[in-house]
Amino acid sequence: MNNEPMIPETMEQIHQRMATLEQEGHPVAEDDLIYQTIQDLLQAYLDNAEEGHYDSVKPVDDKTLEFVSITGRKLGEYQAQSASLVADFKAADFKMLLDLEAAADKIAGNR
Repeated sequence: MNNEPMIPETMEQIHQRMATLEQEGHPVAEDDLIYQTIQDLLQAYLDNAEEGHYDSVKPVDDKTLEFVSITGRKLGEYQAQSASLVADFKAADFKMLLDLEAAADKIAGNR
């Protein structure tokens, strides 16, 4: 059984995770948690599409995440649709989930 907490997929789940972390003595800023969540989701989708952890998702800035091969070669990137990745998630979390999954599938399909 995996003891890792489930990656939040909605703003409601973000707020639940924030409350849990606060209770555990590890408060986190909402935007920081959202940004980490987006990275974690994209990595999880990529691992699923590649049937294992081969390539990695690396943060570039608040608008861009990069796909990097195991050898360090840049494979592509995921760009925010608005002012930032966090703003995209806040505006339309479900749409972003679909976009992240499609981006991961595209990278995996190009391998």
